[in-house]
Amino acid sequence: MKIRFTFFFVLVSYSGFAQLQSLMNAKTWAYQLQNINISQIVADTSFKLIVIDYSSDGTDTNKFTQQEVAQIKSSGKKVVSYISIGEAEDYRYYWQSSWITTPPAWLGAENPDWQGNYKVKFWDPQWQNIIFSYVDTVINQGFDGIYMDIIDAYYYWMVENPQQPYADTLMIQFVRNIRDHITSVTGNTNFIVIPQNAEDIINSTNVSASQKATYFNTVNAIGVEDVFCYGNLDEDNPYNPDTYRINQLQEYLTNGKQVFSIEYLTQANLISQYVNGAHSNNFVPYVCVRTLDQLCPGIPAGLEEIKNEENITLYPNPSTGGVFLSRNNLDKKSVILVFSSLGCLKKKYSMNELNISGNELSIDMSAFSDGIYFLKVFTKTGIECKRVVICH
Repeated sequence: MKIRFTFFFVLVSYSGFAQLQSLMNAKTWAYQLQNINISQIVADTSFKLIVIDYSSDGTDTNKFTQQEVAQIKSSGKKVVSYISIGEAEDYRYYWQSSWITTPPAWLGAENPDWQGNYKVKFWDPQWQNIIFSYVDTVINQGFDGIYMDIIDAYYYWMVENPQQPYADTLMIQFVRNIRDHITSVTGNTNFIVIPQNAEDIINSTNVSASQKATYFNTVNAIGVEDVFCYGNLDEDNPYNPDTYRINQLQEYLTNGKQVFSIEYLTQANLISQYVNGAHSNNFVPYVCVRTLDQLCPGIPAGLEEIKNEENITLYPNPSTGGVFLSRNNLDKKSVILVFSSLGCLKKKYSMNELNISGNELSIDMSAFSDGIYFLKVFTKTGIECKRVVICH
């Protein structure tokens, strides 16, 4: 019997467009799933959007309160809740111990790479109702949106363990069902929906042009892992940009969807390569460890600003430590912030702390270790960001 699936093309409302624009303007982000400290998140000014778990330890008992979520939002950040829609997790509130011996028909095998995570036939109504209930909790907590993991479950059921030849279209429909559920419960078209990975679902075997349009009209952005540094290591894989994935992601940008990119790196040279590669492709970069058990500092959105203004010149670059800036567009109220390539604020300079001679000023960066730094200069008319390489 031939199976027919019906999809609906949905126009973006004005309010939805405003949310989309807000996300496209979010040039810094962070991602943490364990050891979450609300006060630390509130105090950190290096990012504008953060993805966290809905709970301090993954359990419903210790889910964050409305007041805690509101604290983050009051600091000017969007806060989005992580949720796995393609695998069941045995530490979540919905898990039943009887499933180990008597699994429901929709529960599949345990993920060999992530103990306690189980494949699910995500198109099953029972599983979808579980996810709807989970989303309801997140909505009631006051989150701005959801960050949906394991979208690539469609590939598992289509290719790796082929049991559902239409898994790609069914996943698109599931994502649409989640959006429709959110709208029916809240009437809020501004609620953020971000899938993680599986960016090529839009060009999968069974996906038509109208189904692709459905997906683009359902999600607000996309998050991706391991695009620039991939391999068999948990962290610090070599810099080797995946051109296929990058090309797929350009289609998201063309359709007005921000690309939030994360790489799991600790080595300064790899971080610098990645940040430059992400910025050159107009992705929003973030660097952390794969366990996501700490709040790593956001990456400054520097290169976009470099492209916009050229009122201030900087030389020499690379430098052994002495850096000169022209005084064009600067006055006594101007401030210069120096960030590492990881986004850590290293130094703040006011104009009266700098050596000024004629039409230029000098900054002594000889005490800085070798690496790439971003100078964020607050001028009379706006902000400029200059990148400088220190090499002693």
